[in-house]
Amino acid sequence: MYGFTIITGKDITTTPLPSCTRSISIQAAPDCFFFFGYNSFDKFTNDKIFEEGNDYVIGIDGVVLNLQQLKNTYGISNYFTLLKTLFNRYQINFVSQLKGEFNGFIFNKNTSELFFFNNKTGTKQAFYASFNEYAIIAYSIANIVSFKQQKALQSTLNIGAAYNVLSFGAMIQNETLVAGVSKLLAGEYLSLKNKVITINQYFTFNNVAYSIHSKKEAISRIDETITAALKLEYKKDIEYNYKHLATLSGGLDSRVNVMLAHKFGYTNKTFCFSEPNYLDQVISKKIANSLGLEHQFISLEDGGYMNHLEENVAIANGTQLYTGAAHYNYSLYQTDVKNYGLMHTGQIGDGVFGGLLTKGGKQHFFPETISNLFLDKVKINTTLFNDYKNEEVFKLYHRVFNLTHAGSYTTEAHKTYLVSPFLDDDVILTALAIAPKLKYNQQIYIDWICNKHPEITNFIWERTGFKPNKNWKTNISKYTKKIKKEYLKLTNQTGKFSMAPEDYWIENTSFVKEFYTNFFNSNCYLLEANKAFLKDVKIYYSLGKSSEKAIVLTLLETVRKFKLQV
Repeated sequence: MYGFTIITGKDITTTPLPSCTRSISIQAAPDCFFFFGYNSFDKFTNDKIFEEGNDYVIGIDGVVLNLQQLKNTYGISNYFTLLKTLFNRYQINFVSQLKGEFNGFIFNKNTSELFFFNNKTGTKQAFYASFNEYAIIAYSIANIVSFKQQKALQSTLNIGAAYNVLSFGAMIQNETLVAGVSKLLAGEYLSLKNKVITINQYFTFNNVAYSIHSKKEAISRIDETITAALKLEYKKDIEYNYKHLATLSGGLDSRVNVMLAHKFGYTNKTFCFSEPNYLDQVISKKIANSLGLEHQFISLEDGGYMNHLEENVAIANGTQLYTGAAHYNYSLYQTDVKNYGLMHTGQIGDGVFGGLLTKGGKQHFFPETISNLFLDKVKINTTLFNDYKNEEVFKLYHRVFNLTHAGSYTTEAHKTYLVSPFLDDDVILTALAIAPKLKYNQQIYIDWICNKHPEITNFIWERTGFKPNKNWKTNISKYTKKIKKEYLKLTNQTGKFSMAPEDYWIENTSFVKEFYTNFFNSNCYLLEANKAFLKDVKIYYSLGKSSEKAIVLTLLETVRKFKLQV
């Protein structure tokens, strides 16, 4: 993966430091050194910076979609000067003005104070820890664990976080599976001075009131913000003379991106990945053909990607079940990513426009879990829910930003960045401001499509089996889908349940089944120091379906990879 590794301490110059393509070292005091390391890839290079001046060291990794707009607004063409000016004027709050997929830092050489920030939606990974007079921030937990090993310090499994991932498939709050290592969340910044780390927010979605109660106003605001966000991401490709590349399935979100882009004059190459002959393949091909777009289908038949455990655990740093984006990772190896720009998607669209709401006004913060087997052992501060305005915001941070972003991490591993108009902060703020009564079952989403872009309704929606031109079709689809599922069971076609029927593959694909069994049996010994936990894991694995088994393998591989003490 790519990004920054920053280490501070009294004698780091005597310790082997992480391998980086570029680095800067500063002695801030007789007993305090700073190491700034940077690994990057050669794409969107003008959006990235790693530079030292008289007063500051500044770094940003990723893509800042509105960078040129900011340069024009402030009349400053030099990137370093722009960031320095913004910081001097607004302090850390200047980050609120940036849009895109990035994180970065500003180090004040005069005060020896560091500010490290993540973007508003947390699509970039950054982890931090402090121990024995040292503090470290890194894009990879492996860099933190390795540095600790250089100091003869053992890393330990975070048992509480392990029960989190067993229950939810991902983390709650900022935990990781490594005790003492935390994750910097969306809209957060870390300040470091005198080796003391403090975490604060420069931006939050947790203060949005339900202020849009009119369907007409909601449709107008959705159209305005999505159009602006979509054009911003495609213009970034054009700025670098890159061709456009987009995912396309049978869902609504990806077609909204592709079909709106086409409407505004942007032509994508599209690709779809799924079980052969599933609706995703059928629908995406029809959409692409209707628009005259180049289209590629990537077969997931037999689920061979499920054996790629080590790579996928490394990509997400063990923070979620490894199969979350393993099929997408596999597809990127079959796709020409190098000669294209950003990865254009419809990520989180149906979620922000109603998918995070429980119908009837109930506040179900955890309506769904991967498994309830050890839910009683999950240690969540009950006051945590009170910290959020409503269930939508809670789920946005703890389910969407902590689980859905596996796709962003995976895209970065293939040397580009995932974008979506629905990840734009103005789009999310608009969605959160719309009254719940307009959003249940994505009603306002469909209303917007029908009102502003009816051509999008010309194709069946995979989720419902109907064209998305009437809200009542969404409401009855839960019954028609159930009937279809029962029919597939009766006719022995369970392999057609979804785009990636992993339960079916585990039971019916011998090499997948053998891989799971062999890895589990060969690595259970890693947990033997904690007999009670090992017993729970064995019960969980034996009773679990594919997602539960994948979580156990994720857990074991993380313990193995980081050599965690249990």
